[in-house]
Amino acid sequence: MLDDQLAFIWDMDGTLVDSYPAIVPAAVEALADFGVEYRSEELHAEVIRSSVGELLERIAARRGLDPLALKAAFNRLNDSRFDQIRPMPRCAEALAALREQGHLHFVYTHRGASCRTILEQTGLAPFFTEVVTALNGFPRKPAPDGIRYLLAKYALDPGRCFYVGDRSLDVEAAERAGVGSILYLDPSSPGKSSGREDRLVRDLMEIPALTGVLLAGEEG
Repeated sequence: MLDDQLAFIWDMDGTLVDSYPAIVPAAVEALADFGVEYRSEELHAEVIRSSVGELLERIAARRGLDPLALKAAFNRLNDSRFDQIRPMPRCAEALAALREQGHLHFVYTHRGASCRTILEQTGLAPFFTEVVTALNGFPRKPAPDGIRYLLAKYALDPGRCFYVGDRSLDVEAAERAGVGSILYLDPSSPGKSSGREDRLVRDLMEIPALTGVLLAGEEG
């Protein structure tokens, strides 16, 4: 890395793209098909705390359901809603501004093959040097393995690398990997700050404005 260069590793859902309008109804419908009633607001909040996969596994265990069948039903319904997924507000603008400043972009997400499809259809794919998905086989966050893989492959300086996500597990993954964390809480998000993140932003365009401070390693 250059002396004045930062690396940003981005979470996908709720950070780069607003996929919850697809994820939440798909999960609610899949659960209903298995006889489980869930309110959208409650499910959204639980997904923010962990992930939709973990939530479906917990519900399946409690109700004696087949978790693979439940996840398959969710995936089928979710995949049919890809056209509802949009970039988060000012996402492309923030990515472009950071790239103009000379910084690097990567993605590390729990999503599988659908990640690349979504990045292509939203026009975000060209910003990223590499996209790490579930297909890479790393343990799920907050395990740091996916972040550490990118650090090693691209010789990234952990002190100038930041994981950007919308959940506390993203902050924990950054901590375990030894990189900085930026928690992005869009005003519509039910997520909450744990106070453990290095930076909290409500608008992605705050990040390009912070790069001087991040390079200086200032606290706050």
